[in-house]
Amino acid sequence: MLSCMTTPADLLFHAARFSLERLDWLASDMRRALGLGRLPCLPFLARWQLRQLTRFLAHAEPLLRRLILLMAADLGAPATRPQTDPITRAAPGKAAPKRALFPTPHFRLCEALPGKTLRTPPPKRFRTGPRIRLLDAETQVDLAEYPAEPDDLLPATRQVRRLLALEDALENLPRYVEAMRRLLARTRPVIARALPPAFKRLPVTQAEQATLTELHEAAVRENPDTS
Repeated sequence: MLSCMTTPADLLFHAARFSLERLDWLASDMRRALGLGRLPCLPFLARWQLRQLTRFLAHAEPLLRRLILLMAADLGAPATRPQTDPITRAAPGKAAPKRALFPTPHFRLCEALPGKTLRTPPPKRFRTGPRIRLLDAETQVDLAEYPAEPDDLLPATRQVRRLLALEDALENLPRYVEAMRRLLARTRPVIARALPPAFKRLPVTQAEQATLTELHEAAVRENPDTS
């Protein structure tokens, strides 16, 4: 009886709502597990912690991006802003606003399309010829000679900032939804057409994979490629 009264749109709505609440809980749980306090500064993590965080971000980031897209598509195109007078610049003697000690990173709404990833070229290096070496200098340690241990400390600044950006999007959803509405007005697609690999990788169950696939397909339909 319930299946006859429930439409596919209702099922998609409840799946998106449940996924958003679960994602919020998982992000908070990951923050507590890493011990991120008032100062979100954690430049190093153990290898096993970094592996868990990277795996979580690979799943959470594309999911949140598609949920924001569905919420933005449900609201429709943004209204045109009325023309106003140009903003007057502040006086030269006025002090600039102070920058936060640890600025919150922003969640990236656009995904890089396959084959169109913009990469920064490596800096040019110039050979200066042979140099005088100190014979009593210690030889640099080659980390490849040592086995990888789970408790090895590895740089994790980029992954931690991605987690903070994810939390910022969850805490300020209306702002990100408005930004997504403006992105949907463009011809360039916001998300990739292919299903994210993390949506079909363990520990994702078959039921979760079916839900994630449905959310992805709905987001792709709402964001066609018109370029």
